[in-house]
Amino acid sequence: MRFSLKQQGQQRFSLKTKDQDTAALLAREKWASSCLLAEHGIRSNSKSFAKVAEEFIAQLEREVERGVRAEYQAKQYPMIIRTYFVRHFDKRAIDQIRTGDIERYWDWRREYWISGPGSKHPYIVYKRVIKGRETRIRRAVKEGYPTDSTLAKEVLLFNQIFDFARRRDYLTQVPEIALRKSKVRKQKARPGFTLEEFRHLLDVSERRIHEDHINSHVRNDRTKLHAFCYIAGFTGLRPTELFNLCWGNIEQRTVELAAGVPQNILVFHVRGKGKERETATMPEILTSLNLLKNVFMLETEREPNGDDPLFANADGSPIKSFKVGLAQLFEAAGLRTVDDGRQRSSFSFRHFYITQQIRNNVNPHVLARNAGTSTQMIDQYYSKIVATDEVNKLTPDWFGTRFQLPVKGR
Repeated sequence: MRFSLKQQGQQRFSLKTKDQDTAALLAREKWASSCLLAEHGIRSNSKSFAKVAEEFIAQLEREVERGVRAEYQAKQYPMIIRTYFVRHFDKRAIDQIRTGDIERYWDWRREYWISGPGSKHPYIVYKRVIKGRETRIRRAVKEGYPTDSTLAKEVLLFNQIFDFARRRDYLTQVPEIALRKSKVRKQKARPGFTLEEFRHLLDVSERRIHEDHINSHVRNDRTKLHAFCYIAGFTGLRPTELFNLCWGNIEQRTVELAAGVPQNILVFHVRGKGKERETATMPEILTSLNLLKNVFMLETEREPNGDDPLFANADGSPIKSFKVGLAQLFEAAGLRTVDDGRQRSSFSFRHFYITQQIRNNVNPHVLARNAGTSTQMIDQYYSKIVATDEVNKLTPDWFGTRFQLPVKGR
């Protein structure tokens, strides 16, 4: 049988009988009960949140295959949906979820890994296809509550699911999905380096390579880490972009300087955050590239091909992280943390690069393009320029009568 209800569209049901009289009786009962439910805003053919979520995931994966969505969404979104959204709402009718339910969800989500369901098994499991085989990868969850930026991404995903349900006529009104952000101001930007700190880090890194007590494997690993620090500091690339680089992504071009003198520069074809771009690099990285090439040839006994990773393990496979080695290097250089307790990481080189370029009067719009970011993000998160860096420009002699105070020691 089928019939229509106001604001609910056409309803279809199977009466599961071949007897005409029984079917007529069941149809009247179904009609009456559906009208009664409709008066109270309840759909008679409601779908559970879990079923709608799985339909959304299937649709998402098809769109990724067609190239409508970015590939990373098929890898990341299903895990978020099933771990958090479905686990909380599960069989709850999606058209019965209200704004208050969403608010209670955020409280539950913030406690998920602290005192909620995830506290007993604090690991996130991923499925990845490696060399043609599906592999389960487990990593520990970061300590602490989820940040506002993490939850803001989940707000967007939540809205996509409810909008999908509305377009499929599973509900008529989407609840308000918003996030009450923390009003406590925190220093979120990662710490960078001063030029002196960066030089000191490179000096310590080079000394560690030449220590007598280490074997050749450790020496090669430290050489790769040293090259990573150099290239990261003089390109400002994100860690993911650096680890995605292959030798075929490096191109040499000839450009003319202001005086008309031709000069060869290296351009990286960068992939990261679902986007691609060209990045002009500093000449200082050439030595580090030669180091990486020499170590690769020493370990694999061949020259690198275009599809070989720039940062490679001894077997030629791509290095995924320098997290442990970098932490040890920071400790050795006395640069692990800054005064407010924040820890430096591989992202600190990006902050250092952008700050140095600004100090050297590089156009911020050109810099933003080269670094794959925006001038707003540079001003808000990356630049470590402080007003006192330009103290000479902030203290002009307005009347032209100021005398210069003598400097001690001169």
